[in-house]
Amino acid sequence: MKTIRITRQGFPNVGQHSWLRYFNFILSKKYNVIVDSQNPDIIIQSDLNYNENQIDTCTGQLPSKFLPSENKDKKFIYVSGEVADFRAPLINNENMWSIGYNKFDHPRYLRQPSCVFDVWTLYDESRLVDSPLNWLTEKRDFEKIKQTNTDFCCITQSSDNLFRGQVFDKLNSYKQVKSSGPWKQNLFGSETLNRYQWQNHLYTGRIDGLTYREKIEFFRKFKFNISIHFTNTPYIVQEKIFHSYFAGCIPIFFGNPNILEEGFNPESFLNLHTFESLDDFLDEVKKIDSNENVYKKYIESPIFVDNKLPEYFNFEYTLEFLEKIINA
Repeated sequence: MKTIRITRQGFPNVGQHSWLRYFNFILSKKYNVIVDSQNPDIIIQSDLNYNENQIDTCTGQLPSKFLPSENKDKKFIYVSGEVADFRAPLINNENMWSIGYNKFDHPRYLRQPSCVFDVWTLYDESRLVDSPLNWLTEKRDFEKIKQTNTDFCCITQSSDNLFRGQVFDKLNSYKQVKSSGPWKQNLFGSETLNRYQWQNHLYTGRIDGLTYREKIEFFRKFKFNISIHFTNTPYIVQEKIFHSYFAGCIPIFFGNPNILEEGFNPESFLNLHTFESLDDFLDEVKKIDSNENVYKKYIESPIFVDNKLPEYFNFEYTLEFLEKIINA
């Protein structure tokens, strides 16, 4: 079995371990994989904030500083969970590949939105499931959800967004939306989240997953969850809508205007892009909230049309691309 050495750079020193472990898992289907920050074959590259003088807790070494232009013998894969241009890194570097949400054709690009890493994190770091993908196609238990998700609506958010504020206010005109903050925070003490409790060396390698787990446990008290992106970037698919589904909520989504092209079932969530006005949206919320049969239909509808996952969740889809990189 061929040995492939991998590492990461441009990631937070203490976070997102599951991203590297995702690549390790995929490659391990065909290769002997070693995490080696000194002499890697493949570098998983991002552009997030990190301290170059602090140990990367994922690799156990100081952050590496390999450059595509100076390390032609190494192969780089650019990834990001944020709004990004995944074409730009490919322009001047033949040893650079990228994986992202943009839609374009290029032999060194794979369309795989970062939601894949977020879903993997629920398995890898949060340890909320025994299988990384099965929950996405399993029928949700309405009777169980009806007993646990009894409060109205929730949100946890830090950034400000004008439209999100309008949705929040519109829902509040009907019933109170509970916010764990810091944006629009109206819960405090034991009722809210303490995201800083996981910033501890005891939780190294699981900080993101434990933060996700706490957030989902909070969501599990509510019928609805506001899942509104900071920007309306086309084709981006992030963690918010998946956390809502996992918690048994009905997601209230706004962000990627092309979200239905990903295969999401319009009968399983509230897509704010499809309502003529917020008044029409609120009418649907009231209908769901007051009619158990309507509520049940939303909960029991599969997350994806025909219960079929997008191809980018298929591990073989990713492995095929990684094999192309190794053999290039």
